[in-house]
Amino acid sequence: MKLLEKLTYKSEYFSAIHGRELKKPNEDRFLVDEENGIFILLDGVTRVHNEYENYPYQSSASDISDIFIDEAYNFIMNNMPDNDPATVLRRAVTEANKKVREYRQQKSENEWGFYPAAVGFIGIIHDSTLYYANVGDCIVALIRRGAKILFGREWTVEAVDKKQVTKSERYQIYCNHPENHLSYTVFNGDDNVADGLECSFIDLHADDTVIIATDGIGDYIKYEKSIDLIKQTPMQMILSSNEYDTAPYAKYADDKTLIKLTFQ
Repeated sequence: MKLLEKLTYKSEYFSAIHGRELKKPNEDRFLVDEENGIFILLDGVTRVHNEYENYPYQSSASDISDIFIDEAYNFIMNNMPDNDPATVLRRAVTEANKKVREYRQQKSENEWGFYPAAVGFIGIIHDSTLYYANVGDCIVALIRRGAKILFGREWTVEAVDKKQVTKSERYQIYCNHPENHLSYTVFNGDDNVADGLECSFIDLHADDTVIIATDGIGDYIKYEKSIDLIKQTPMQMILSSNEYDTAPYAKYADDKTLIKLTFQ
């Protein structure tokens, strides 16, 4: 395979709200700037479900994601391309996380119950390389010559498998605690967020396909054949993944957002 000399690619994306009977908006948020090579995907994290009853058209997790994306995107735009992309990414996350902290200070931790947060992926394409910072449960797949390489980890799943804790307990125990070997980073304003970032880069090749998705579609991305993922649009992948969310396979449906990048 030949490393791209001149980056040529197209982006596609689609987002769909959860299939559960909850009065809440789609807590996924994304930004696609193909011209400048900036891609951000966030999945809101909320544990206080009575919030939906009091504010049926609002979600603090959605607010967090909007604040984070705006700050991170503006920082990247103001500091590229003259600076190292990897450094810009880390600093963008740090600055965006500070804005999240300002928002959460509207209430005490007890009032929030669980600080509103988001997990996600922030990527910059620069000189035929994808630089990225990834936390939490977002799934990213690189498909090259038929091989599928997954990066990003579902930390909460590991926490349950290894520690046998409840869903509420795992968030409280693992969120932004770098001393824990199953540290689970979420963007909630804590100072420890930067310690849990997974930052790296991928040199891009012609015919690569990169799929960035929230965990609601994670199983489908992991188990579907590469050839089918290459052929399908983001909307088709999300619709196909719904089969995994119905009996007898599963009984849970989450918000689903997917960004697909196809390189030529």
